[in-house]
Amino acid sequence: MKKNLLFFLILIAICIHGKGSFVDANPAIVEEVKLEKEKVMIEVLFKQRSKLWNNLYNKNMEKDQWMEQLKNIVREPLLSFDIEAFEEACEYPTDMDKVLDLKIIDIENIIYNGNVMEATTKICWTMQGLTAKYEEEIDYRVVLKEENNQWKIADYTICE
Repeated sequence: MKKNLLFFLILIAICIHGKGSFVDANPAIVEEVKLEKEKVMIEVLFKQRSKLWNNLYNKNMEKDQWMEQLKNIVREPLLSFDIEAFEEACEYPTDMDKVLDLKIIDIENIIYNGNVMEATTKICWTMQGLTAKYEEEIDYRVVLKEENNQWKIADYTICE
């Protein structure tokens, strides 16, 4: 009886080991493909927002026009912050480093909760300062919210 039980347990262990190895041959690839969608979406939104901020110093853009374009990219609470920063920049002009390019290097810990998506991202910023061009990699916790079937940046904070 003990031999039969031992044989049965060994057979179960082999089956479990085999299923863990052979059932889903490409789980990492499927996961990477899924993450690519979110990665591209976040990168496009950040690039659109950066372009809009860069236009602030390239052209004399009207506040109403700027805010309408911003509302297509950003939601509250970031929207209020951006509007306040825009008004301050118009009232007290100052030099601001220009975003030349940005790239999402890594994305992980994606959580969907209804119309809210949160993700940890590493963004490589290529910037033009007053004297030189430089690159900087920063980790962020990004929050997107869906509004009228369109994802927008609601908030982002630097990860510590």
